[in-house]
Amino acid sequence: MEQEPKRSIYKCAAEWGLPFGLYLSCMGVASIFADYFAPLSIIFMTLFLATPAVVYYFQRRKFIQDDGFTEYAGLWMLGILLFIFGAVIASFIIYLVLQYARPNFMYEQAQMFIDAYSKIPQTQDSEMLRVVKRAMDEKLLPSPIEAVFNAFWFATFFGSITSAITALIAQRRLKSHR
Repeated sequence: MEQEPKRSIYKCAAEWGLPFGLYLSCMGVASIFADYFAPLSIIFMTLFLATPAVVYYFQRRKFIQDDGFTEYAGLWMLGILLFIFGAVIASFIIYLVLQYARPNFMYEQAQMFIDAYSKIPQTQDSEMLRVVKRAMDEKLLPSPIEAVFNAFWFATFFGSITSAITALIAQRRLKSHR
């Protein structure tokens, strides 16, 4: 029987980037609508905290597929690429949500911030509150596409750091099958 050829890290990352992008999309959409339906904040936090385990799962899967011969740098690169490919997919979906379903999301969040901080005596005259009010008045808050690009860069940076840690764990020795 002929053995299946080993797939490259890049091919694996591209294939697994779709489900990971949908995972990141669910996290993003949950955070966007959490102010309408509070349990979504729990879903968001659960997905966010589980993200390292999901990345570990893909890295470990690749390590096992390669019979334990994937180097640390390769597993780390796999994680980084997963985040990049996943963030591209999530960015597209989140952009559509912000542009068409919640076009005033940033201003609604800023208004909620202003309302909350205006009620606290210690923060009523704070510089932070004045800056947010001014940004709202002068329409300086990020547009949906700007917010999506910020989220994309955050996801790739967070992914690089997370992948570095999970790659160390994913590289643990394989159990002998003898």
